[in-house]
Amino acid sequence: MAKLTGPACETDFLRAAHALEGDLAGRAAATDYLRSTAAALWDESEVWAASPVILDQEEVAVLETAARTMSSIMEKLMARYHRDRQVRSLFSLPPEVERLTLVSTGHHTAVPLSRIDLFFDRRSHDFTITSITTGGVDGMARSAEAARAIQRMGAYRELARKHQLRAFDAVEGLVITLLHTYGRWSNVGEGHNHPKNPALAVVDVADSPRAAESAYVIERLREYGCYAHVTTPSKLRVTDVDGIEQLIDDHGPLNCVWLRATAQEALDGMEGGFRTLLDATRRGLVCTIGGYRSWPCSTKGFLEALQAKEFRLLLTREENEFVERHVDETHVIDTTTDISQFYDQDEWVLRPSDGNLFGEVLAGVDMSRSQWRSHLVKAIKRRDAVQRRLPDQRMDALAATCDPQDPTSTNALSVVLGLYVFEGKLGGVRAVGGAGSTTTKWGYRSSLGCLELLDAPEEEAIAPEEVE
Repeated sequence: MAKLTGPACETDFLRAAHALEGDLAGRAAATDYLRSTAAALWDESEVWAASPVILDQEEVAVLETAARTMSSIMEKLMARYHRDRQVRSLFSLPPEVERLTLVSTGHHTAVPLSRIDLFFDRRSHDFTITSITTGGVDGMARSAEAARAIQRMGAYRELARKHQLRAFDAVEGLVITLLHTYGRWSNVGEGHNHPKNPALAVVDVADSPRAAESAYVIERLREYGCYAHVTTPSKLRVTDVDGIEQLIDDHGPLNCVWLRATAQEALDGMEGGFRTLLDATRRGLVCTIGGYRSWPCSTKGFLEALQAKEFRLLLTREENEFVERHVDETHVIDTTTDISQFYDQDEWVLRPSDGNLFGEVLAGVDMSRSQWRSHLVKAIKRRDAVQRRLPDQRMDALAATCDPQDPTSTNALSVVLGLYVFEGKLGGVRAVGGAGSTTTKWGYRSSLGCLELLDAPEEEAIAPEEVE
């Protein structure tokens, strides 16, 4: 029995584009779509690729298991974290950050939404998790729109004649999760200030790099009949409304908040309105989703702590085996660390340990021995994390724009996948690619649309004479 694989379909897409002499008309139509519907999502630092990542059913099943297992692990460990001071000490978070993580949100799930980034080997179906995000959780809209743009190309139409394909749409899953999480909030339905249909605000810092995506999500929330808007912490205040204290902003009372800012951003702006949101959350005036309580999962200390005895005892044998096999080796450096164990610069990468989405990432292989050791020394004060460097996962892709003299040429991209996990289930996949020997040296980031191949494996052909 021959298997119909995702990579084989990616090759078919490139063949179709080649047959169309590069599908220049399709690329132009896709570009026009992005400019007309989601132009604010794209800037000069991030482009899109005109060919997709196509995941077959076997690959999707592997990623679904990864999302479900990692979500279960996060829920168990956060439950222990929130009630056990000794476990919290494993993370060595600054006291002020730790206090933020202990604020109760009033809803049952500790980590209702997250993104798990991993390197996925398409040949072996093995994967390695390098980071988890529970705060900003960005990239959903770019990924969804890149897929929709590709669906306007002639090469896609050729492929769709032979195969059943579906675009991942993590934004849909996000919207449903926000509303469902609010619906399970302990105070929902209690009086007129906690109605079943919430007034929801996406709260983020001013001039946030996530602003365009927040606006995109707001439009999708409104399609569900939810009164939603974007606001900044400085607009939040608690006031008396008809004899009842409520959190409000310039648009009126709020029942639900999706907090997109990271814990560090919240800490830096505590006097600028975050304290108001923190107090309102603690007092049960508003359902706050994201940030605060789930923040420890975004730190590299979480990945390191997975190896600790205190946590391993909480997990099943299968979950411990999952951690050993699929979580990147991670060490948070401090004054007690013997950094000489990381001198083999070809083997290691330095990353911020505090969950900073935009912090600098450095690979030893990209610099001299003296530079690498200097960065290791500096990492002690910053408490950065060292992770094992992973082999690049590469694919050939069409660029959105091309050389008119060679319209069918492709770029070799290194690809990292992000799994959007909503309430313990896979809710979407994003793919980001770049040219370079390591992700730290990518000259640019390219969003790749992700498609799911729904076809069953192909049966071996039966000769006509064998058919009665």
